[in-house]
Amino acid sequence: MPSSPPSHPSTTHYMNEPQPPPPMTPLEPPDIPAILRSKRSLKAQILTLDLPRPFQIAVTCFSIGISALQSNGVLCWGTYGPVVAKSLELDGTQAQTIVVGGILGVYLCAAPLGALTDKYGPRIGSLVSVFFGLIGYQSFSAILRNATAETPYVHLYLTVAYFLVGAATIGSYFACLTCASLSFPSHPTLALSLPLSLVGLSALVLSSFSSLPIFQAKGTTDLDPARFLFFLGILSPCINIFGSLFMKVIPQPELFGEIRLPEGQQDEDDIDSSELGGDGDMGEMSESIGQLLRLDERTPMLIGGIEAAWEEIEAMEQGKDIWTAKDLVKDYQGFWIFGLLLALIIGPGEMIIASIGSIITTLLPPTTTTYSSLLMFRVDSDPLAIRNKHVFLLSLASTISRLVTGVLADYLAPPLKTIINPAHKADPTAPIHLFIRKRPVRLSRSVFASLTALVLGSIYAFSAGFLVDTGAPLSVLSAGSGAMYGAIFTLVPAIVSHHYGPTNFGLAWGMISYFAALGAIVYSYLYALLSVPENGNSAEQCYGPQCFKLTFIICAVSCAVGAVGVVILGRKWKV
Repeated sequence: MPSSPPSHPSTTHYMNEPQPPPPMTPLEPPDIPAILRSKRSLKAQILTLDLPRPFQIAVTCFSIGISALQSNGVLCWGTYGPVVAKSLELDGTQAQTIVVGGILGVYLCAAPLGALTDKYGPRIGSLVSVFFGLIGYQSFSAILRNATAETPYVHLYLTVAYFLVGAATIGSYFACLTCASLSFPSHPTLALSLPLSLVGLSALVLSSFSSLPIFQAKGTTDLDPARFLFFLGILSPCINIFGSLFMKVIPQPELFGEIRLPEGQQDEDDIDSSELGGDGDMGEMSESIGQLLRLDERTPMLIGGIEAAWEEIEAMEQGKDIWTAKDLVKDYQGFWIFGLLLALIIGPGEMIIASIGSIITTLLPPTTTTYSSLLMFRVDSDPLAIRNKHVFLLSLASTISRLVTGVLADYLAPPLKTIINPAHKADPTAPIHLFIRKRPVRLSRSVFASLTALVLGSIYAFSAGFLVDTGAPLSVLSAGSGAMYGAIFTLVPAIVSHHYGPTNFGLAWGMISYFAALGAIVYSYLYALLSVPENGNSAEQCYGPQCFKLTFIICAVSCAVGAVGVVILGRKWKV
């Protein structure tokens, strides 16, 4: 019987035989980010600008700050607008057409530039503003240097240029808010209120340069608008170029790592990137969450911050409908009524902002004498200083009002708080969170907005009766209008977000804001048409309180009607 082979047969080794390799050990995971960086082109490496996180945070915050401070060049019209109208002999309607062009640039470009910033990030908003600002300011300056009062359609050329200035304004605006809200989502109100405050101060900062001697017209103490606008046409693009390079979204993986995105939200490249675990996945995740929560549009998250967004998302997962543009257009008893009420309230405020320089001009005598033969005026020696003073008051009051109103509204109408739903563990179909109100509502936002509109209307009524010179009543008009305008623009987006939901806020507020543009156009032209001299010659400059008295009375009535309507609609919306 043959013997079985040994269980451990002997092995013969030869001197020159190659030895087997040592046992394999687990390999270290490859450094995917380093590999991806090495494969980038030089151009891509320059544009990416990967910086250490602390330095990136500092540079991003600095970029947001300076971009916000230069953004609102449209509101500087009160500084140089009267000089432009006088030098080109424009009547009231022609001058207001230029202002309306800037306002339309802001509102009409909001939706496309907001969508562009949403898709490609904040740096594209700054880059677009570079081109719009450069072409807008420089073409405005070139037209002023070369045109005369006899140049046909000169006010239309200036309107087109000012439209581009408005487009540059909204591009920088979206870039700042998008970058701030996506970079600091754990503090949504603070992340938005600070850049919004700096945007409010923008007109003050830009107008302050006009008092420098280099911008004075030869032989006068007034401004040379062509030189001043040439300077703005250099300052604004340079700051936006800086923003287009360094205004990067700071990744927040510790906040968004466990959020499950809707199906179809990521393409194959995003999935590959996230699977690799590279640096790019965190930024993509932050931007995707920003799109999910609509963090890119105007002033979102004013009610409850991210908690309000969680509530909306969970309601959507349970079958709540999503608003579309078609749904909004069909909402006759909500969207259309609220939009028209907004036009009644915001329109007069936009008119004051656009026409403050013209109003000041009507209160100054046509000559440099102390008293006019027709009207008794108190004359200040420097018209430019007067205009800058009231642009300063309007801008500062608007900024302070936005901050105070936001804090006060959160105190009077506290947002809901989020707690974990204990029933979710036993029943996975139950909501993950519960939303409770820990403090009672003392004053609803709709009533708050209505009171603000009433105060604004009373300011117009006061100005119609007591504004006769550039004294204290003019300061009441400029500071009061700025404060109430800022308060309304803080409260109204919050009402929209509460009613239509944070995830639908971008679309709803973007479409409702067109009603604000409509109000600005109607009331600006109303002021121009009613600001006619007593002799009826619209080609001449109007002087005296009668130039604006009737317009202010109409604005006061308009604000009162809008205030009543907001209260009624607010009760229906329960906001």
